[in-house]
Parts: sequence; C-alpha cells; structure tokens
Amino acid sequence: MNVDSYLELYSTMFGWMFYGTIWDVLVGTGIVFLPFLGIVIDNWREPAAETSHAISSGISLRKMEHELLIALIVVIFAAQPMHLTPFVASTLSYTPPPTKGNLSPSTINFGSAESSFGDTGFEGAIDTIDVPMWWYAVIAFSSGFNHAVVEGLPRASEIRHLTQLARLTTIEDRRIRQEVAEFSSSCYIPARSKYLRERPSSSAIDSSLQRYGEADTDWIGSHVYRNTPGYYNSLRARKPIDGWPYVAVRDTEYDPTNPPTYGRPYCDIWWELPNRGLRAKLVDAADKSASGFATLFYNLAPALATERRLDLVARTTLLHTPDTWTDNNIAQNNTFTSGLSGQIENKLKGLAYSFSAVGVGLVFSVIVTGVISAAPMIQAVVLMGIYSLLPLVIVFSRYSLSGMLLIAIAIFGVKFWTVLWYLAQWIDQNLITAMYPDFDLLFEFITNSGEQTTKRVVLNIVTTCLYIGLPILWSAMLGWAGITAAQSLNAVMNPFSRHTDPMGRRVNLVPKPF
Repeated sequence: MNVDSYLELYSTMFGWMFYGTIWDVLVGTGIVFLPFLGIVIDNWREPAAETSHAISSGISLRKMEHELLIALIVVIFAAQPMHLTPFVASTLSYTPPPTKGNLSPSTINFGSAESSFGDTGFEGAIDTIDVPMWWYAVIAFSSGFNHAVVEGLPRASEIRHLTQLARLTTIEDRRIRQEVAEFSSSCYIPARSKYLRERPSSSAIDSSLQRYGEADTDWIGSHVYRNTPGYYNSLRARKPIDGWPYVAVRDTEYDPTNPPTYGRPYCDIWWELPNRGLRAKLVDAADKSASGFATLFYNLAPALATERRLDLVARTTLLHTPDTWTDNNIAQNNTFTSGLSGQIENKLKGLAYSFSAVGVGLVFSVIVTGVISAAPMIQAVVLMGIYSLLPLVIVFSRYSLSGMLLIAIAIFGVKFWTVLWYLAQWIDQNLITAMYPDFDLLFEFITNSGEQTTKRVVLNIVTTCLYIGLPILWSAMLGWAGITAAQSLNAVMNPFSRHTDPMGRRVNLVPKPF
C-alpha cells in the first residue's frame, strides 16, 4: 500500500499501534461493553416513559434489535482489529509525485536510508499490526484515489525546489574560497577597473552584453572580460596557485633552474579550463553543498547552452558565499569588527538588511519554504492522531454508523490534502514562469537576487495561502458534506426502528442524538 509522505510510513504504523493498545485497554476494563448497556437502558426507558405499557415492550424490543445490530456491525468492521487486514511494514511504500525532471521517481520503502526515520527516531515499530477492515478499506481507497488523481495532473517543474537548493549552495572548502578571493583580486578587480576607466565599445562587447545581459560585467566570470583582448587573456594570478603547474615560457619571472612548485595561470584559462578551472570547482561545490542542484538546474533549462548553464550554476554558488579578503588594506577599508563599535555596526547592518526590500523577499521565501516542507509532516502527524484516538471516538459515539461514516470522510479529507498541495505546486510553478518569462529574470527569482522583490513577495504570499487555504476550504466543504451524509443515513435508518401499535398506528420514537 502506498502512503503520501515518507513520515507517513512510520506515523501509520505507530498510529495503529497506539490504536491497538487503547483498544486492548478498553476491552480489558470492560468499557467497550458500556455502549451496549446504554442502548438497552435508553430503549427500555424512552418507550416506557412515552407510551402505554401495552405497546412499550414491543417498541423497546424493536429498537433494541435495531441499535444492537448496528452496534455489532460497527464493532466487527470498524472497532475490532482483524487478522484479515493487517498493515505490514514491508508492504508500505512511498512514491514521490512525478516531475518534469523525474517522470518515474523511485519508490521508498519502510526502513530506507533516505532519512533518520526508523533509525534514530520512530524506533520500535511493530512489523505487523492488525487493523479493522473498514479503516483498512478507507485508507487503501484514499491512497489509491490520491495517486490516481496526481498521475492524471500535469507535471510540475520543481522551480520551488530549485530555489530551496539555490539557498543552500555555498563554497564549503576554504581552499576554494581562498582561490576565489585570489581570482577576484588578481583578475576581476583589475579587469573591471580597466573596463570602467576605458569604457571600450566594439561589436564583440555589444554582442556579449546583448547575449548575457548588462550585468555580465558585474561578476568574476564575465564573458566581456574573458573574450575581449587585453583583459583576462593578459592578466595573470599574482602568485602561484595550487594545482596549476609551472610553465617556463609563461612564468618567466622565476629562475628556470629553481622553479616554484606551482605556476601563475592566465585568468581566462584559470577560469575556463575543464575539471581544473575555477568555474568547474564552483559547479562541484554547488553539488556538494546542495546535492542535485546542478542536475536539477540542467533539467529545468535544457534549451540553455552548456556554457550558459555552467556560468549560472557557478554564479549561484558565488552569490551565497560570504566574501573572503586576501589583501589586508582592502579588508581594513571595507570592514570594522573590533570592539563595541564593531558589534554595533554589524547589528545595524543586519537590521538594515532585514527591513530592506531584499530582506523582506528573503523572509517570505523562507516562510513559504517552511510551509511547503512542513505540510506533509503535519498531515502525517494529524493522521497518526486520528488513528490513535479512533477507539475512544467509536466507543463514546456508542458504535454509531453515522459516526463511522463521518470519521471515514475525515480520513479521506486529510489524505486528500496531498492532491491539493500538488495542485498548489502546479499553480505556483505556472505563476512563476508566467511572471518571469525570461530566463535571466527567472534566475533572479531562483537566487533571490535582482530587483524583482515585489513580484517575489506576491508570489510567496499567494503560494503560502494556497498551501494553507486550500486544505482549510476543502476540510470545511467536506465537513459540511459529511454532516449532511450522516443526517441522510440516520433518516434512512430511522424507519427500521418504528413500531406499529395494536390500533395500527405508527409509533415513531426517534432516539436522541448522541
């Protein structure tokens, strides 16, 4: 049987384990028999108080037969765990919904190593748990219905997931951080200073700016600096760089008879060389800090050229990596962190950022990410609570048939939240692609950069409302439908409890609602 989230694999087993424990306590204490005693007393007292003695006994017997039969049916099908319908841990599985990047996601089984569930948390689950037939059928139908609906819906593109991964990308290796700082001070700063000073204009530069955007000159991997003579092709590292071999023809400032261990590469080769260049290291750093980011990025943008995709992944990594200074004079002129004044300065900078437009956009991005991540976990915990408390509800409802129907509708409604969240995800992806039709703008949304803050905030608010509002609206509508269905069921069952008196008249004693 499939469930709707990884946590639900464990919450289902533990929920029904708690169900069995509570049911055993109710049986051991005799509480499960009290509803039968209540049925006998009520159906003896009410006819005796409202009709003559001549017909009260017949009415009592008729109503007792009717309600006791219903109560026995509820106990057999919806209260007593049955060996015929067990939940077996090895047969439970979770299959993530398909996406454009993964049309056939792999199925996750109970005890898989994808998380610490069942390892350091939710330990000690019983392998096989007996479940009442009715609830087994309700859960099986709900899960099958959900998966059938999701399979029929259009595929989502996982832009939100890519945005979450983008925030995790960073350079964890301090040696690569140091190399980025060296590249910036040796190549980018001199090249940018020269570009701003000379303001060159040529068809090649105009073509690069038109293809890669006006902001191309604002980052270290600029195509203008890489492709324009006199920039990266003539600039070199200021000191030997680890991993780059000494080349006598190039590194003429060193004594050939006593060469250094490493050499000083030209900036264009230093950035572009496959497997060894700085860009390749940044792409690897992205996948190490946010596993699967580069692959998902390529799947969502298959039309982009390889060069463009590599640049965007490297740029994303740089955007989420704190600056590292290699020149003491530069660091001294740009930072001040000593003493009380330094602490006050840092606090004021943090507050200014938090209240800025970018800060607001980032806060809403974090909120919507938290809502999306927490939603399936909340669903699994709510279902576990329903399963655990079912024995008490069934007994306190006096084995009501309408109560059994209401709870079944409630379980179906909560499990259907999965479909609503998939629908919200699909709407969210299409809103993003509609409001960010150009990939450069979409890249700004993914990396939470640029000046499109208002649109990001609006999108995040709408998405949050969809993830929270749709389940609330659905639950309210289904609750109304469930109450109406329960009332209709009671209206259908009431005629069976009626009795005809000796004069041929109908005596209609409707039991009081529980």
